[in-house]
Amino acid sequence: MQGAKYGFVFDSTLNDFISGEMEHAVVQCWREAKPDIIFIEGQSSLRNPSGPAGAEWIVSADADAALIQHNPPRKKYKGLEDYPALIPDLKDEVALIKIYGAPTIAITINTHKMTEQEARDYAAAKEKELGMPVILPLEDGVARLIPIFKDMIEKSIAQV
Repeated sequence: MQGAKYGFVFDSTLNDFISGEMEHAVVQCWREAKPDIIFIEGQSSLRNPSGPAGAEWIVSADADAALIQHNPPRKKYKGLEDYPALIPDLKDEVALIKIYGAPTIAITINTHKMTEQEARDYAAAKEKELGMPVILPLEDGVARLIPIFKDMIEKSIAQV
C-alpha cells in the first residue's frame, strides 16, 4: 500500500522488479515487526488481463493461503467489459491458486448489485460446493475469519 511502512508502489514499479520488491517488503516486515501474520493485499485475479499480478504476490511472498473477494453479478473484468474474457468460476480460480502453492481459506462476497437474499443463497451454495467459508462481510462482518487466522498463527513455524 502506498505510504505503508512495509510495501511499495506497485503501479510505478517496473514488472522486472515486482517479485524482488514484494520479497523485500515481506522480509523487512518480518525482521522489524515479527508479526503473527502478514496480510498482503492483492491487485487482481490471476487471470485478469489488465493486471495479472496475483501469481507474483502468491509466489514472491511465499503465501501460505489466499482469501478471494468475489462479486457474483460481475461477469467480465472491470474496465474490460468489451474484452472477450469472462471471469472464471470460483471453483476454477480456487484450483488455480492452489497450483501456485496457496490454498484458498475463504471467500468474501462483494454484494454490489445483489439483493441480500440473492447474496445469502449464493454464499450458501458456494460454501457447500467449495467446502470453505463464504462470507458476506458488509452484512455479517468478518468474525468467521478470526478462527481461521488464529489456527494459521498457532500452526505457523514462527510459533515453534
